[in-house]
Amino acid sequence: MSKHTPLTFVALTDALVARGTWALIDGRLVRSHTFASWQEAFAALAPIAAVAERLDHHPDWSQRGATLRIELTTHRPRGISQLDLDLAEAIDTILPEVVE
Repeated sequence: MSKHTPLTFVALTDALVARGTWALIDGRLVRSHTFASWQEAFAALAPIAAVAERLDHHPDWSQRGATLRIELTTHRPRGISQLDLDLAEAIDTILPEVVE
């Protein structure tokens, strides 16, 4: 199975339970994280961008003040794939490092 193949509902549900920091909203994996400052939120973008580039899978994100919102989805074929879960896992390891 390709890393781009959409996950089944059961596989996606299991992954979300295991990864409590992410939610399924409008067909996307979504995580918001509030930092102590705007600068800390901005600093989190570079390491996330580096891992996204390495995986060749790029998130949609926005920053509003000290809050960073990250959205993951696979565009072709449409859905949540293993690649989204891999990037979510990498982001989960990056964010605590940036905050400390």
